[in-house]
Amino acid sequence: MIVLLLGAALLVLALVGPTLVRRSSPLLVRAPRLSSALLLGGLTVWLASAAAVSVVLAGLVSGPQLLPAPVGDVCRRCLAAASPLPVGAPIEIPVPAAVLLLLPLGGTLTLMVIATGRLVRRARSTRAVLDEVSAVGRSARIAGRRVVLVPDQRPVAFSLPSRRGGIVLSHGLLEALDPQELAAVVEHEETHLRQHHHLMATVLHAVAGPLRAIPLARAVTDTVPHLLEVAADDSSRHRCGTPALASALLTLGSAPAPSPAGVALHATGPAGPGPDRIGHLVSPAAVRSALAPAGVMTTLLALLLGAGFWVYGQYALVVLGGCTLPL
Repeated sequence: MIVLLLGAALLVLALVGPTLVRRSSPLLVRAPRLSSALLLGGLTVWLASAAAVSVVLAGLVSGPQLLPAPVGDVCRRCLAAASPLPVGAPIEIPVPAAVLLLLPLGGTLTLMVIATGRLVRRARSTRAVLDEVSAVGRSARIAGRRVVLVPDQRPVAFSLPSRRGGIVLSHGLLEALDPQELAAVVEHEETHLRQHHHLMATVLHAVAGPLRAIPLARAVTDTVPHLLEVAADDSSRHRCGTPALASALLTLGSAPAPSPAGVALHATGPAGPGPDRIGHLVSPAAVRSALAPAGVMTTLLALLLGAGFWVYGQYALVVLGGCTLPL
């Protein structure tokens, strides 16, 4: 029963997750930082639960011998002792049962290798953008913040990680906005730095990006960047006022300028559909319609979390109890 529940919850979340995330948007944008963390945590729970199902199934099947006989026998006894399901006659399959044990490990190692490569490429891209900005920009103090000012007549506002340059503004932006609007944009970008949004975006890019073939992972990677922008908007409007920020965003949106993609967080936000930021600032959507999908998503994740803890706990108890391999 536990495997059936886990499998059903995994399948529903994987396929219906994007719809649940999208319909929960009015509620998610009310607490964007918390929602971003919960979405990333939910994806982690989903992956860990998928691995748990693979391990449980390994204790229920039998196939060609992959490990030496003494080692394979011990592994089978350990799996049988820890299985949360009644162990009867094993189900014969054409592949070694050990493959089901190695799948989570192999998947984790593969993901780590891919993530490392993506991190290296992202660091190089960030360095390239910083070199380009440093070559033409100069340090200045705008709205009480230290920024890099670049001689571009287009309205440009974005931020790099603090150690990679920080806030970058253009001369065109200074001419397009009044002092209050400019202060709102600077505060928006400063919030990205203060709340470490670049770190979250980097983790998302490196770890969740390679999993975009899974609909749930794709929904998380598409939604979190927009939530980070909403979080920066919320901080900016609290400090500088909603009219100034909304007006600045409208000005930037009416004359979009190319900004470094991927490595920078810029005021106009990521490409693709997302929450109506201006609408959220002026008149936040009612959350009533989002309660049901958010409740379904939370329930499924709680089911996965509880079942996963129970499954992993059973195996941990057996290992701690002395299930050892023969020498």
